Amino acid sequence: MTDAFDPSAHLPDDLLGRIRSRAAGVDRDNVFPDADLDELRAAGYLSILVPAELGGAGLSLEQASVLQQRLATAAPATALAVNMHLVWTAVAKILRERGDDALEFVQRGSADGRVYAFGISEPDNDLVLFGSTTDAVPSGGGYAFTGTKIFTSLAPVWTSLGVHGLDSSDPD
Repeated sequence: MTDAFDPSAHLPDDLLGRIRSRAAGVDRDNVFPDADLDELRAAGYLSILVPAELGGAGLSLEQASVLQQRLATAAPATALAVNMHLVWTAVAKILRERGDDALEFVQRGSADGRVYAFGISEPDNDLVLFGSTTDAVPSGGGYAFTGTKIFTSLAPVWTSLGVHGLDSSDPD
């Protein structure tokens, strides 16, 4: 990480203060931190891992980690929720850096304010992404998914949901 990186440029003290001031109420009332997400989206925080040429901040994973730790000091629940979105943008970033633009739509969507969530957790699946109890059946150039998901990150606010399942149509 370069010395020029200033976390407060991406997560300003005043924004962090407003988020901190709401955290206890969000936890006490067991509600989603909608106001936090709205402000973070408006500040461009959801696209910190998106390349600058696609409308994001173009930060590294290390820099995003520093920012997430900074956010967690103010509101751990907000940081956890946002982290689930950042996982998708991190995967898109890593793929792009390896020459694969298959998830560029995630980067562009994130820069436009879309929120990407995970619908991956399943009952009795300790393998998480390394296995699935959900069937993924090839269908019309895509897949039809049949199964049960028990947790969906960002459920109240996501605009796109990523799911996974097991395609057992090919023995390999």
